[in-house]
Amino acid sequence: MSNTILEIKNLRTEFLMPNKRHLVAVRDSSLHVDAGEIVGIVGESGCGKSITAYSVLRIVPEPGRITAGEILFRGEDLLGKGPEELREIRGKEITLICQDPLSSLNPVYDIFWHFNEIFTAHGVQKSHAEKIEQIVGLLGTVGIVQPERKLHQYPHQFSGGMRQRVVIAMAMLLQPKLIIADEPTTALDVTTQRAIFDLLGGLRDKLGISMIVISHDLYLIAEQCDRMYVMYGGEIMESGRASDVFNHPLHPYSAGLMDSIPSLSFHQEHLNGIKGEFSSVFEENPKGCCFAGRCDRVGEECLLTRPEMREIEEGRFVRCLKA
Repeated sequence: MSNTILEIKNLRTEFLMPNKRHLVAVRDSSLHVDAGEIVGIVGESGCGKSITAYSVLRIVPEPGRITAGEILFRGEDLLGKGPEELREIRGKEITLICQDPLSSLNPVYDIFWHFNEIFTAHGVQKSHAEKIEQIVGLLGTVGIVQPERKLHQYPHQFSGGMRQRVVIAMAMLLQPKLIIADEPTTALDVTTQRAIFDLLGGLRDKLGISMIVISHDLYLIAEQCDRMYVMYGGEIMESGRASDVFNHPLHPYSAGLMDSIPSLSFHQEHLNGIKGEFSSVFEENPKGCCFAGRCDRVGEECLLTRPEMREIEEGRFVRCLKA
C-alpha cells in the first residue's frame, strides 16, 4: 500500500520481571495507518494499547523491550534506527499526545517556553517574531481564545481542556506526518471530550495528518475514526471500518465491549459486563485462544488451537475460530 504511513508487523513487546518471568504486553500484533486516516485502538485497561504506541516511538519503559516484529514508518523500519535518528523522528515526524496534559507541561515555565523547547531540540532556526507568529497561529487553530495573551501564562492558569489543546498545538508545531493520541480525553468532562475529538478530526480534514487515537470511549472512536482495532491480552482481536466493528462486531470480545455500553434508550437495572477474569500475560506462548476463558462461544478447539487473524469479509479481520 503506497499510501501507508505506518505499518506494524507481528509486533511483540515484553517486560522481563524480577522473577525472570516474561510479561508479554503486545503479542504478534499487526496494524497499519494510511495517509490522512484516523485509526482507533480500543480495549480494556492493560490490553496493550498504550504499549503499542510507546513501541512505535521506541519509548517502552524499562524493563520493557521489543523482541520481534517490524515497525515501518514511511517504508523504513524504526527498529533499525539509532538514537540520533529516532530523536529526529520523535516530535518532528511522529508526535505523542499523552493522557494527562500536565505530564507534558512543566508547571514552572510559561506556554511559550514549551514551544520554544521543541524548536531548540530540533535545531529550528527562526527569529523570535517568527516563533511568536507561528505559535499564536497554532493556538488559535486549536481553539485558544486570544492566544497572544496566553503565551506567557502558566499551565495551572488553563483548564484541563485548554491544557489539552495546548498539548495538541505542541504536537502540531513541526508539522508531523503522524500523531498518536493516547487517551486524549482522560479526566475531561463529556462536553470537553467531544470538543477535543472534534478538534482532532478537524485537524485531520484541514491538514491531512494521520492519527492513531487510543480511547475507552467506543462511541467517539466509532464516530470519529475511519478504522478501529480491538485489543485484548496484547493481541488484536478484530479490525475493520469503525462503524462496522461498532455496529456489527464479529469477535465475541468486541461484542461484549459494545454490549457493556450503558443504554440511553431504556432503563437498565444492571450494566452488562464480560464474565471471567483477564487472561494471564505471563504465558509466553499460549496454547489456545487468550479469550477462551471468558467467551460464551468457546469450544474444545478454542482451547487447543491459537487462532490467527483472518479476513472474514473485505476489510474485516477477526482472530476467532468461530467468527
